Amino acid sequence: MPSWQDNDKAVAALVNLVVVLADNKYFLGRRISEWEVGAPGLEEAVAASALAQEELGHARVLYPLLDELPFPERPVPLEREGDRKRRYTVSFLDRTWETWVEAVAAILLVDTALTTMLEHLTASPWEPLARRAARILQEEVFHLEFAEGRVRELAALPELRDDLEKHLRAFLPEILLWFGPEGEEGVRELIREGLVQGDNEAWRQAYLGRLVPLFLEENLRALPYPSWDVARRKYEYGELPWSQWNRLQRRWEAPAPMGR
Repeated sequence: MPSWQDNDKAVAALVNLVVVLADNKYFLGRRISEWEVGAPGLEEAVAASALAQEELGHARVLYPLLDELPFPERPVPLEREGDRKRRYTVSFLDRTWETWVEAVAAILLVDTALTTMLEHLTASPWEPLARRAARILQEEVFHLEFAEGRVRELAALPELRDDLEKHLRAFLPEILLWFGPEGEEGVRELIREGLVQGDNEAWRQAYLGRLVPLFLEENLRALPYPSWDVARRKYEYGELPWSQWNRLQRRWEAPAPMGR
């Protein structure tokens, strides 16, 4: 048995990490599937169908990892939305997205965050997790290309651009919280056991490193605008509302207000 399995705190943190990744994949797939018919064009509808199936497939690949961890009362895998009362997802995956613009903003921010996290798991000594993370990442290339392409299209339309910025501003703070505070106890144990690479702030910086160039190219305003600190060689994004963050479920305690 690997030595890290004797570290109860590391095992608990790993259970949380797996269910957070799987639940976000599951609900992302469900929300995208609701746009298989409502997407604005045939190309988007076909792509939404493919993305939804792949995201749900990623969840089905991740959930069985819970059975391999020696931890009591593990969360049950989801096959239907109501299978478990507690959801380990960002809050804006709880509901149907009302417009295609909202859907695109959510897909970009959530899928990029999940991809960023998975990239820091491919060298994990827990081989089942590392193998699944690498497999999922092979399909994520198309997902990110699709999301970024749709963002560029919407940003070029004056009548939709403001709405796109509004949703990015509403969703992005919660995603930045999602990576957790610096020095988070469970993450420290995962790092100590070598189960993950990087740390909370390194993940958040890698995430912003993907998003900010796109925001700059399209002159999109999200948050107090993330800016590059040349001296510190990192993105600055202002204070995050940690008092509103649920550490276990990694989400807002209440849905984020729109347009802030």
